[in-house]
Amino acid sequence: MDMVAKKYAKAIALRADAGEFYENLRLLTSAFTLSKFRIIVESAEVKKERKLELIQSFFEKLSPSFNNFLRILVENSRLSFVPQIVEELERQNAFKENIFLGVVYVSEKLDDESLRELEARLSAKFNVKVKLRMQIAQIDGVKIALEELGYELSFSMKTLQNKLSEFILKTI
Repeated sequence: MDMVAKKYAKAIALRADAGEFYENLRLLTSAFTLSKFRIIVESAEVKKERKLELIQSFFEKLSPSFNNFLRILVENSRLSFVPQIVEELERQNAFKENIFLGVVYVSEKLDDESLRELEARLSAKFNVKVKLRMQIAQIDGVKIALEELGYELSFSMKTLQNKLSEFILKTI
């Protein structure tokens, strides 16, 4: 996490309208999944005024304070930090509510029930509230990472097969 993003997130978290900023930035973060949008935002050839107009077009109505914030991001060429700012705001909010965020890396999407069961078991294990988000990755098995708790668990199908083979060989 970049220190610049942390500083912006900290400043936003102290505001009375932090919820509005968070929701607007979260909406803006979804645009960063589009490569064309990222190219425009990061391009030195596109004028800053045009970038600001593009971003303002995403919103029906903007408060003057959020509009000024966008202007500052554009003027300082820091629009690319928006996803990191949102991530840090989520982390700070979770910390306030004593929720620990984690990531489940899987090769195929888990159903919601399985994800909730994992959250419940980890919450019980650590005696805190755990909130997991799923990320599809090129792995053979499952990996759970709870960075703030210093916990990581990996379950590989290959390892399971090897242990099962060892067990069968020992019993023969």
